[in-house]
Order: sequence, then C-alpha cells, then structure tokens
Amino acid sequence: MKAWAIVRAWLKEPMCSPAGLVVRAGMLALIYGGVSLLGFRNAMSMLSLTFPEGGSVSWTLFRGVVYLISHFLWILGVPILLIAAALMALLNRVLPPPSRGEARGGHGST
Repeated sequence: MKAWAIVRAWLKEPMCSPAGLVVRAGMLALIYGGVSLLGFRNAMSMLSLTFPEGGSVSWTLFRGVVYLISHFLWILGVPILLIAAALMALLNRVLPPPSRGEARGGHGST
C-alpha cells in the first residue's frame, strides 16, 4: 500500500517540474514496454501492406499505429523529457529564485 502512495504522489507532481517530466517519461516507457509485450510489434507488417492471414485488417492497422506512435514517443519523447528535466533541475540549483518584485515583472518598488 505504501508503494501506491508513492506512485500517487509522483503522479501529482506539476507537469513542468523536473520530477513531473521524469514521471511522464516513465509513463511513456511503460506504455512502450506494455505495447511491446502485447506483441503489437508484429503488426508493423502493415507498413508494407502485408497483413497476417486469418486476422482482421482493421485490428492489425490499429495495433500497428499504436506501436508506431509508442515507438516514436519512446525514441524521441523520452530522451527529450529526461534531458529537459536534467537541465531544469540544474538551472533550479544554479540560478537563485526570483525576488517578489521580479516575479511580478516589476523592477522593485517605485
């Protein structure tokens, strides 16, 4: 039960925070892993318009498109999210937080 509480806390992280980006990258990785384990990769034959014999063409197309999208998200999306999270965490450590006047767009009290 404690693990589920940790997962729920991670899922509540803000989207544009380093932890939030890592969580989204992990979710994309889990989706790709699940789709691969379900055998959706076999449906990629639809790219050459060869469909499994005795199978539904529409189901093969659906599985192929789902695998294709999850594969591109795994190859392109996950590294981008992880690099962005690392850079954001680094900037949060290096740069000081803005003062109250800078946060509102002002240049101090006038």
